[in-house]
Amino acid sequence: MTGFFRFVWHRHRRLGLVTLVAFGMLIFFAADFAGEAIYFANPANRDRPVEPWMSIRYVERSWDLTKPVIFDIIGYDVDTPPDAVPRSVAEFLRESGMTLPEFQARIEEAQQLLREQRNR
Repeated sequence: MTGFFRFVWHRHRRLGLVTLVAFGMLIFFAADFAGEAIYFANPANRDRPVEPWMSIRYVERSWDLTKPVIFDIIGYDVDTPPDAVPRSVAEFLRESGMTLPEFQARIEEAQQLLREQRNR
């Protein structure tokens, strides 16, 4: 096996390095995916009450909403650049003037509608 690595290092160094970097990226993204899958598979992490520290994406994932639905709730177009979207619930609440209970109610209503649509 070491003979193969020597061959690649001496004859195809660039290809070997590119392959190594690609493999490293594969491991990174696979670990990130597995981490999120395990975290959100735990029922304690789903449907958590919305808190100001949460990111908009965290609320989307936790409440099993789609991107168009959460963007409709916060009043942004789906094509809005990521820099223009509020990063946290607290930031959104400051910008919109909405209260946390009002936002929570909108999230719960959207989730209920989505679940009803999926069960049809």
